[in-house]
Amino acid sequence: MDNSNTTVDNPREPQDSLYDAGLKSLVKSLRIVFLFLVIIILGMLIRFLTLEGYFHVKKSQEAVIVLRFGKYVDTFDQGWHWFMPYPIHKFITFRTNRQVLKVNFMPARTPAVPGSVPQGKPLVPGRDAYLITGDANIIHTEWVINYEIVNPKDYYLNTSWPPNPLDDDQIETGDIPGTRGPQTMLGAFLRDAVIQVTGTMKVDAILTRQKLAYKDRVYNLFCKNLAQMRCGIKIISLDLNNVAPPLSTRDAFTAVTNAGTAAAALVDKAKEYQVREENAVQTRVAQILADATVYKTEVVSQSRADSVYFDRIYKEYRRNPETVLMALYNNTLSDVLDKIDQKYIIAGRTEGSQQVRIKINPELLKEQANAKD
Repeated sequence: MDNSNTTVDNPREPQDSLYDAGLKSLVKSLRIVFLFLVIIILGMLIRFLTLEGYFHVKKSQEAVIVLRFGKYVDTFDQGWHWFMPYPIHKFITFRTNRQVLKVNFMPARTPAVPGSVPQGKPLVPGRDAYLITGDANIIHTEWVINYEIVNPKDYYLNTSWPPNPLDDDQIETGDIPGTRGPQTMLGAFLRDAVIQVTGTMKVDAILTRQKLAYKDRVYNLFCKNLAQMRCGIKIISLDLNNVAPPLSTRDAFTAVTNAGTAAAALVDKAKEYQVREENAVQTRVAQILADATVYKTEVVSQSRADSVYFDRIYKEYRRNPETVLMALYNNTLSDVLDKIDQKYIIAGRTEGSQQVRIKINPELLKEQANAKD
């Protein structure tokens, strides 16, 4: 029996070596992945603590309100700001520049056949929109609202829906389909004001002479109802772009309007004539009064002068009656003779007597002489 030492190879040594190599490779890979994850986590943490919390507000175009765990914190309307990002803080952006909303009470539009003349069709409730006036007439109107958000906090807490104010109004699907949101609310408020005011006015007033008053009444009621809601919205203007009767009755309304316009023109012309005649009469009255005043002044002055003259003559007459009578006689005779062109003085047969002969109607002789020439 051979007792010499012999070496026998262990068949498990190659397997252990492969296992150790694979384990080392796995550990190395895990270290790389771990390092990569650490880098990603650090980057996300740095971004979370820096960039994610920053926001910028464009001046006069938008505003941002900040919520902390759903509660209001503050409102910002310009500049850069930083807060701890979501889920601690939430930033909600609003448009604060001027916005436009159109509301109309018009019939549904039907495609027209090329070359055909539009014809009035019966209005269908639920499909066609229209208004009923206080005297039971139908009209159609078109309105345009210009508004802006002036209080983002009130707007968000009392009005904003959907949660993101920059989105359009949400469509509601249910028993009564429709939309839900701030523009839908504004349109509903305006429709309510238009319906109330229209029901208190007559159709001719709305279409013609009180159109501006109609728009102002709707605007005042609309703003009053909106202010009670504290929705943070300011109405810049409300425009009435169109107001008209139904198409089927438009010709009749046009004829009535034209007749009213013609009547108003005649009334204005009559009033103008009245004013002109009244002014002429007043001018004539003033002229007559002025002439009467002048005549009165002249007569009074002449009467006073004659009174002074007669008083003086009367005093002289009482002192020497014959002399005064002779002087008055001679003055009267002189005045009469001065006005006669042809007169003759003939001495009488009796001593001291004379005859004065006056040629009657000398103008007739002059005219005859001129005719002969």
